Amino acid sequence: MGRVVIRAVCLVLFTAVMADASFAQENSHEEIPLERCDVLPVVKAKIAEVERRFLVDTGATTILNLKSFPAGESKQIHIDSWKGNAATSAREVSLSEIQLGSHKLRDIKLPAIDLSPIGKACGGQIDGILGIDLLDKLGVTIDLKRRVASLEGPATDVKAQYDAMETAMHPCFTAFNQGDAKALEDCFDPEIVLYTPWGEFRGRADVMKYLKERFLKFAPNLRYESVPHDVRSFGVALWYSYDYKIILPGQPIIGHGMAMCRRQDGKWRILNMHNSLLQSDTQPTGANSN
Repeated sequence: MGRVVIRAVCLVLFTAVMADASFAQENSHEEIPLERCDVLPVVKAKIAEVERRFLVDTGATTILNLKSFPAGESKQIHIDSWKGNAATSAREVSLSEIQLGSHKLRDIKLPAIDLSPIGKACGGQIDGILGIDLLDKLGVTIDLKRRVASLEGPATDVKAQYDAMETAMHPCFTAFNQGDAKALEDCFDPEIVLYTPWGEFRGRADVMKYLKERFLKFAPNLRYESVPHDVRSFGVALWYSYDYKIILPGQPIIGHGMAMCRRQDGKWRILNMHNSLLQSDTQPTGANSN
């Protein structure tokens, strides 16, 4: 039981062998609502900070409406559509930037033809067709049933997030080794749940009572070693698994576990811990089983 406590503090620190850990890259997603021009799906994008309405067509390449973008150089351009590839006379328009949601593409050239018949047919303004070429570059998935365009965000740097958490919580490790219950208490979320082989403890007060009785009384004769394995990010929370070893007077405690920390109000705290023992017969000297 006491062992689980140390581990909680250790989890926060994960200081020892972080280089061996596996940090899974997590991708965030952004959703943009689809509008309609009659039955045709339309999405709003910004060009030069001006909002434009684009018909979404995964069977075509991107084309601008000549009426909306009159400037450009006239030339022969090949355009792909569901009918195949065809050459047509069109203007080539240079755009410094096109933005869909928070995603941006810069310095692109697109053909522009008269798309006003489409706008008249569906009864609304159409500034262009957003085709498969730019949809692919922007990482867009179209969900017509939910009427959203989903954009895959950049991968979260889980290692950097973990490093920031570990740095912020390093004082917790010091507090544990020194038996500083007051400083250690703030390392735990008010709703923390701690699972041990001998029971579970819910809430900060319950967890601190357990730690004082099982571990802090041995301070400063404690040493903690931890080897992290998998680290994953879930928004403002980090989940990780680890092996640990706690050296107490006269005996080691060895085990593994999983924990979750979350960042709230600018501070990282331990929210959940689930610990197990590899040496099931081990108990800290002077500790009683529950």
